[in-house]
Amino acid sequence: MPGADHSRQSFAVWHRAALSLVLCTIALSASGRPAAAEAAFPSDCARLAGLKIPTRLIGLPSGEATVTSASYTPAAPAKATSSATPDFCKVVGTIAPIDPAAQLINFQLNLPAAWNGKLLQYGGGGYNGTLVSGLAPLRDAAPDDALPLTRGYATLGTDSGHQVASFAPDRIGEFGLNEEMLINYAYASYKKVRDVAVALVDALYRKRPSRIYYFGGSEGGREGLTMAQRFPADYDGIVSVVPVVQLSMLFQSYVPNNLPQFDGGWLNPAKSETLARFVADACDDLDGLRDGVISNYLTCQPKVSLQGLRCQGGTDTGDSCLSDAQIAAIQTLHAPHPFPFAMANGITSYPQWLYGNEITPDPQRMTITRWVMGTAPPAQPIDVATVSQQWLYGVNAIRFIVTRDDKFDVRNYRPENFRARIEEVSRLLDSTNPDLSAFFAHGGKLILRENMADLAQSPLAGINYFQSVVARLGQSTVDASARLYVSPGSTHTGPGTSVLGGSAIPTMVDLLGPLDRWAGDGIAPADTLIQTSKDTAPPFALKAARPMCRYPDYPHYVGGDKAAAESFVCKKSMP
Repeated sequence: MPGADHSRQSFAVWHRAALSLVLCTIALSASGRPAAAEAAFPSDCARLAGLKIPTRLIGLPSGEATVTSASYTPAAPAKATSSATPDFCKVVGTIAPIDPAAQLINFQLNLPAAWNGKLLQYGGGGYNGTLVSGLAPLRDAAPDDALPLTRGYATLGTDSGHQVASFAPDRIGEFGLNEEMLINYAYASYKKVRDVAVALVDALYRKRPSRIYYFGGSEGGREGLTMAQRFPADYDGIVSVVPVVQLSMLFQSYVPNNLPQFDGGWLNPAKSETLARFVADACDDLDGLRDGVISNYLTCQPKVSLQGLRCQGGTDTGDSCLSDAQIAAIQTLHAPHPFPFAMANGITSYPQWLYGNEITPDPQRMTITRWVMGTAPPAQPIDVATVSQQWLYGVNAIRFIVTRDDKFDVRNYRPENFRARIEEVSRLLDSTNPDLSAFFAHGGKLILRENMADLAQSPLAGINYFQSVVARLGQSTVDASARLYVSPGSTHTGPGTSVLGGSAIPTMVDLLGPLDRWAGDGIAPADTLIQTSKDTAPPFALKAARPMCRYPDYPHYVGGDKAAAESFVCKKSMP
């Protein structure tokens, strides 16, 4: 399939050839002003409904795109549960598949009346399958940060070409049985909706975006890296937060993480809290401040000796200790997972997870319970009410993407028995190509963020990827176009809390502003950005601030107000 060779220049050629077919359905206002003129905006928005975007305007093999609805939405003030929005045109549409058995790609494009000339594409999460509206706050946004739409961005999202509601809750990976739907999930849908959005932007505003950005976390972070690798001329900037960069390997690594739980290795929530406090005792003061947050993330790892938690005799005697089977389960999580053959770009293992902040007060973010252990040991068949997210995702990946056998017992899974298929899936899903030279040469800028208390994926995967880019292109080249920041204590979804008191720690930061200034004005982000913690209700009082440092640094406390960013300096974390 076409990839990086589909440059913005070649797309523009196709676009100009067919643009008259698109624009003929959009009338100019009586004064001859563009269709986005203020007075004509609501009616010009409505005229987008029913518009069809021909396949020649989509840079990958595709069916036709259709605008199913276009509705003018007047400005709305901020409410307790939602941010302020401006006057905008809400455009919802579909892109038809080539395979009639594949599902539609759904997309939503939001076009503000006061447009800043830029397009921001939101990434998805998990297995996707739910339409990303482009109307939500960005990852890690503070409660008083204006929405991108309110800042003037046209915003875009998709469901990646399948609808999770059409599958049973324990079969969320079933879309993987259809190869076109899997390819759409891997990379194709994001490129397709991007091309359709550019045509629609041009149809309404009579000009193309001056810059196009991708902003996503987790699966959405992988999507952003995928765009830089496969379509380097199509995007001017990317923010990639906790990217599941080795996605196929991550899904497979979930299996060995969970297998010990079938043999007595499961930890209940009380034992998970015991583990979290044990890790804090070993590592908390390595950053100069005993506050229940592991900030010196690399130095911490060799300091944790689980034998200090061993129950007498190695058998389970209560929640204050771990049995030998439970220690083995935790050690499995904190060890690399090797593969018997190389995956895409020569990678042979998935890195270990890190210790630190294994619990939070919010059950939805209680990291080791939610992601690794579940609220009960894993079982066959899956109980979606109690299962860990790792086991749910891992079982679905093996059954529906690798073996394509929904009856396969994942406990018997051996990668070597499915080598050809695994190599194929790795080429699709693993966004590990270190050659970003075309993206950087185009002027593309990349900001990555890794959360060091992430138990959905190993933060070392993104760190290793960034280092592979440095090894391939050189430090000076990477410094001119990319940044990697680390957020100690942050869970996969971003927020983090003190293990000792449960209070929120500073994890909020705006990364869109720094990206835009870098890509648009050439102003590189600072080596240190400021993360905050704020009240969720007006006037959004600042509770605490702390530096977010470039890798491999961490915020080290040097004295003064513990809630003030100036009381910390960035120092190197060493294993």
